[in-house]
Amino acid sequence: MTRGGHRLALGLFATVLVVWLAGMALLMRHAALPPDATGPMLAVFEPGTSGDEAFASLTRAGARVIRPSGLSFIWVVTSDEPGLAARLTQQGALGAYRDLPISPVIAGCFALADAKVASLSP
Repeated sequence: MTRGGHRLALGLFATVLVVWLAGMALLMRHAALPPDATGPMLAVFEPGTSGDEAFASLTRAGARVIRPSGLSFIWVVTSDEPGLAARLTQQGALGAYRDLPISPVIAGCFALADAKVASLSP
């Protein structure tokens, strides 16, 4: 392959990567719960956040822990008081999302499809 061919391949790879990252950022922004949300939800912290740090933030936000996920920075929590999503964000969570029907560790692309199907059923 010529030098121009490598440049084309690298340019195509970089373009696909940038478009994918932009799409994922947009999807995550739209999937986040509104600030006044309550009930069961996923609290997502910065990757690399220790379980102890995340648990302390959840406690300060007034969330009841249902269970940790397989990742130390994602927890399933709940609260009956409105505004849990906003309190989680104030305590350092990146966002709050609806609880997935399967574990986020193995969810992958199927989690979004399963969540959409589950929300359509009566």
